Amino acid sequence: MVNKFEDIDLSDKTLNALKKGGFENPTEVQYESIPPALEGKDTIVQARTGSGKTLAFLIPIFEGIKGSGGIEAIVMAPTRELAQQVESEAKVFAEAHGVGTVAIYGGASIEKQVNKLPKASFVAGTPGRVIDLMKRGNLKMDNLKFFILDEGDRMLDMGFLPDISWIISRIPKQRRIMIFSATMPDPIITLGKKYMDDPCILRLSQDDISAKGVDQYFIRVGKINKLAKLSSLLDNEPGKYLIFCNTKIWTQTLVDKLRRLGYKAHAMHGDMTQAARTKTMDDFKGGRIDILISTDVSARGIDVENITHVVNYDIPQYHKDYVHRIGRTGRLDKEGKAVTFVSGDELHFLDEIEEFVEKDLKELELKRAGKVRERIDYRENADIFGMVPFRFSSEKDFTKWDIVRELNKYGIRDQDIGKISLEDDGGIVEIIHSKANRIFKVKLFENVELVEKDSREL
Repeated sequence: MVNKFEDIDLSDKTLNALKKGGFENPTEVQYESIPPALEGKDTIVQARTGSGKTLAFLIPIFEGIKGSGGIEAIVMAPTRELAQQVESEAKVFAEAHGVGTVAIYGGASIEKQVNKLPKASFVAGTPGRVIDLMKRGNLKMDNLKFFILDEGDRMLDMGFLPDISWIISRIPKQRRIMIFSATMPDPIITLGKKYMDDPCILRLSQDDISAKGVDQYFIRVGKINKLAKLSSLLDNEPGKYLIFCNTKIWTQTLVDKLRRLGYKAHAMHGDMTQAARTKTMDDFKGGRIDILISTDVSARGIDVENITHVVNYDIPQYHKDYVHRIGRTGRLDKEGKAVTFVSGDELHFLDEIEEFVEKDLKELELKRAGKVRERIDYRENADIFGMVPFRFSSEKDFTKWDIVRELNKYGIRDQDIGKISLEDDGGIVEIIHSKANRIFKVKLFENVELVEKDSREL
């Protein structure tokens, strides 16, 4: 086992850059994948998010490029944020080795990126902009030595595989390819076999699926009380929060709601300008923002230390997105907490997630309320037909038909009434959730109580 970077045969320039960056000991993915890459082997690496994979490909790159002219290394990233992040980390090594870097991505001035290319040996880019510049003739790959595919499974999920194949088919045959992916879907292996020469396949940190270092919880909550639960979580457990919503609209809406409550929340989504996104990201990294609300796509470039909580305000509808989300905390052996909000009609998503990560999520109980008062959510207590059960007591003698006629007086029609069961001193009646609150006005009943469901009951 390699205990220090000095144990790897690295140049003084790279060792000095590592020292300047504060890196002393390699992580598992680094000490397993760097040596074969230095030997010139193509590699496919399965490694959990936050395991230090960026350094695992930057070190071999800067040990192998010479800065003798033209682009010698390119890293493909699924989003502009991740491309920026990779280029930012590469600059430390580029400076030590005396070579130039550039990040190329959409949503920014193409002219500025083109002007930087002649002085660059290292490129980090997104597929669309890379293809655009290749077709224009501005991005030439004649001298390319390294092709890196970062977050391969995410590239696959976002539909970039045809673009990646187009690019690889137009780079030199004598080059080194490295693919990094949090999971190892079959198309990634197929891609490797098609374009790589007897690749070294490393399945590392497979506990990414179980998210090592991340305590995983769920909170059963209906839509009308999600804001109240989030406020309670923020007040009960202060920290650095990354909160996920499934849509851009709701991301901004949630930010607005939290700000009105006094929380200093900020958004990250695709409708923001690139300048605004960059500033928000810098502020989050710099500790000036402690609550960031993001969509899945915008979060792909978020590589920030000390995120204490990841909250799935909207449960991801694809289990791999869950793994990518919660991997933003518990990074580099630090502990983190993931909390997923789940409504009754979303429990099947929770079941799929638990099956994928091969563990049961624990239910989180919050000690005190937050700044928003919770309301009774009858829909959450309804069965699959929308019926809510109430237990009542009464000293009067009546039949089920007496109950139906009485309920009709309060606008609860026959079709709004479910099962009725009578006992000696009362019974249980089911009412459609949209009219459930009317039962408390019915004079025939005494001591009406909602029959609450178990948190995991459908």
